[in-house]
Amino acid sequence: MLNIVKINKQNLLVVPQGLSKLAALKNKIVVPIEHVVGAKIEPAILNESKGLRAPGMALPGYYWAGNFRKHGTESFFNIKKGNTPVVIQLKNEKYTRLIIGVADPENLVALINNNRETWATDQ
Repeated sequence: MLNIVKINKQNLLVVPQGLSKLAALKNKIVVPIEHVVGAKIEPAILNESKGLRAPGMALPGYYWAGNFRKHGTESFFNIKKGNTPVVIQLKNEKYTRLIIGVADPENLVALINNNRETWATDQ
């Protein structure tokens, strides 16, 4: 259940793949690049309570897909247990964070964190 992430100077695009697209009830998530605060790898997040799922699907110990609400915030999860979770922090969006599995998590985190300011000044 890996996601494809595309980034340009205007948007960050997350595209769920395979059956996770159905489980998450999302074909894609598009976020203006100026709303991306940063990214980090956070393995412990998979062991924490996710909150109330609606809509979406979860098989505990296997994967989580969909919207999860907890403490007044909403997060989008699309990750299989065993994947390295990338947490993308957002502002001024429906979701406060995206928790996703990708093929190269370290590269994605570096790309987001090393280019945020460049994208913001190119606007």
